[in-house]
Amino acid sequence: MVSVGPDFFQEETLYSESRRGFLKLFGSAALAGAAGLGYGGLLERTWVDVEWVTVKAPGLAERLAGLRVAQISDIHLSRFTTKDQLAAAIGRINQMQPDIVALTGDFVGHQAGYATGLIEPLRMLEPPAYAVYGNHDLWTDREAVGAALAETPVNLLVNQGVEAAPGLFVAGLDDAWSGYPRPQLALAGAPSDSTNLLLCHEPDYIDSIHKAEAPVALQLSGHSHGGQVRLPSTRPDGSGLATRAPVLPHMATRYPIGHYQLGRRQLYTNRGLGVWPLPFRFNCRPEITVLTLQGA
Repeated sequence: MVSVGPDFFQEETLYSESRRGFLKLFGSAALAGAAGLGYGGLLERTWVDVEWVTVKAPGLAERLAGLRVAQISDIHLSRFTTKDQLAAAIGRINQMQPDIVALTGDFVGHQAGYATGLIEPLRMLEPPAYAVYGNHDLWTDREAVGAALAETPVNLLVNQGVEAAPGLFVAGLDDAWSGYPRPQLALAGAPSDSTNLLLCHEPDYIDSIHKAEAPVALQLSGHSHGGQVRLPSTRPDGSGLATRAPVLPHMATRYPIGHYQLGRRQLYTNRGLGVWPLPFRFNCRPEITVLTLQGA
């Protein structure tokens, strides 16, 4: 018969308690992870935020003060984002009664066939609307996406511009990553005293606009989705946010989210309405932006 001392029972008790503690911790972590996945995959990616932004534009005509521009971007119609979700966003935009609407590209995800789902929701738009292509629209089928947009009131601008209101010129570029952007062509018809709004899918193209000293007061972009996942950070990013995106796409690494000032030019990067390539967002809700123009 083997005899054991009290230390054996004490060690066995400590081992059992530690094991139970580890299992509890592991279980809590697993539940937290599952809850996070459920939140990011089911709730946040469909929880659309409205951002209200004031843009002080030097030289803005007095009659344009208070003009409101609603922006949506990166709809990415697919199995992850439905036309009903788009219709709900359009309904909210109509309720806010902006003066014009800007749609800054990536209407589809991986298949251009989803573009037909744009037609019914975009026909609901009440304000005048202007759009540009994104890289996914070109990677799938530019013509199919363009054909769907042609069935709606949306004015697709490809290296061209229009006077959206007296003194306000809206120019749109071809996709800067996979297309052939021509800012001089897009801005060619702008009156010398107008405030020029540029639609370009990729935000980092603003550096080319700034370098060329193109007459642009405000560029509206998307493309980045804000990163889709943003983690807490001790170092604020360029927008002053205490979060950072671990992954960002090409041409959206310098200006991935929010409002930026570059000399006399400004940029706003919308977080997007849809998701791609994964149906998940964390700390980066989908966005409708309403920008109000004011004189500087």
